[in-house]
Formats: sequence, C-alpha cells, structure tokens
Amino acid sequence: MKTDKPRLNIINEFEQAPDTALFTQDTVAALLNCSLATIERDRWAGTGIPFIKIGRLVRYRKTDVRAWLANHQPVQSTTQAQLMKENQTIKADASSAKNSSMPKIINQG
Repeated sequence: MKTDKPRLNIINEFEQAPDTALFTQDTVAALLNCSLATIERDRWAGTGIPFIKIGRLVRYRKTDVRAWLANHQPVQSTTQAQLMKENQTIKADASSAKNSSMPKIINQG
C-alpha cells in the first residue's frame, strides 16, 4: 500500500514524532526512498531495520530506524560498497579468531 503523502511531509512527520513512535513499512520505505518490496526483502533476510510484530502488523520504532541509518554509511559506487563489505568481513573474521577458545599448545620439549 503506497502512501499518498509527499515524501517531504513524511520526513517532517517522522522528525517531529516522539522517539517512542511506531511507523509502518510504507512510511519507512518512503523515508528511505525505496520500494516496499525492498523493505520486506531486507526484513525477511534479516538485514533490514529491526521491527516489531503486533499481531500481523509490522511496525518500526523511530529509534531503530535512526540507529540503522547511522550504521549505514553512504557510498559513491558499488565498488566502494563492496570494498566496505569485504573490510567488515575481514574485521569480523579477525575478531572471531581472536575470541575463539583454541587450545593452547605448550612446548614441553
């Protein structure tokens, strides 16, 4: 369901709402300037903005939307996005290797 409000009005309503406000998928899609299908796909894949289910309804907290946006840096090309993703993977691998409980080898000879 597409909203009939202009995007600027949606952004203004979002900014003026209290931090405890809940928003629909349509509102979040308009805020991000993407399709409803993109919001749904990211939610199903577990890569989207954290959400709340109220019965069959999906809602997004204002604080979660802002936090998600803050953690996603803008890029100027798909190459730059791919490099950032690879760097995050390398950092995650290094962190998990550092924190793993590998048995310590003791040289007794």
